[in-house]
Amino acid sequence: MDRPGRTALVVGVAVLVILAAGIIGLVNWYNGTSYVTASDAQVTAPMAPVGSLVAGTLVSWSAQLDEQVTKGQVLGTVAPAGSSSSPATSPAGHGHAAAAAAAPILVHIVAPFAGTVAETSAVTGETVAPGSPLAYIANLAAPSVVAYVKETQIRNVKVGQNAAVHVDALPGTTISGTVQSITMGTASVFSLLPSPPPSGSLTTVTQYVPVNISLSAEQGQVLPGESATVRIQIR
Repeated sequence: MDRPGRTALVVGVAVLVILAAGIIGLVNWYNGTSYVTASDAQVTAPMAPVGSLVAGTLVSWSAQLDEQVTKGQVLGTVAPAGSSSSPATSPAGHGHAAAAAAAPILVHIVAPFAGTVAETSAVTGETVAPGSPLAYIANLAAPSVVAYVKETQIRNVKVGQNAAVHVDALPGTTISGTVQSITMGTASVFSLLPSPPPSGSLTTVTQYVPVNISLSAEQGQVLPGESATVRIQIR
């Protein structure tokens, strides 16, 4: 190849490189001003622990994993500590009144709302304590996503903005969503072990604000805890 031809080739390649860099820069600028992306997000759903209100013995338990339950449905019964869980036997000659007086008092454990038994560890005959979870009920029909947005970007996020959600468990699927609420504080503020105030030299660490995003009705089957990536349209 002669020198003029080589020079033209070099110039052409340089122009293509500059053009490609310009296009990439333009795309990055557009995305940066039009979207906020959160790569740290998780699927969640309304969920509540189910347990006994009294200490005692778990006499019966019927809830099975993945079972659909209704609000108020009896999931188990507990015999309070100090009471008998066996059917009472009427002493001879004392009649029904004595039998009723000797009858055990059982406390029902009921589902707080309609949903699915997402987890259960109950074992009939075990001793239970008040407030200790025996199962978790989840409303899997109303999933949402909690996205952790950088503090430097959170002021661009508003309730009502549209979002595109990609759940790792559903590759190639985009779920549409809407920003429902923005937590009034960073995730570290509400953690079980909040970070103590820094002492000495200060190293700045980017904080993240939880943003709750509702999912459209046509989403595929997603489960609480699954990882996701969210892109929120801010303009």
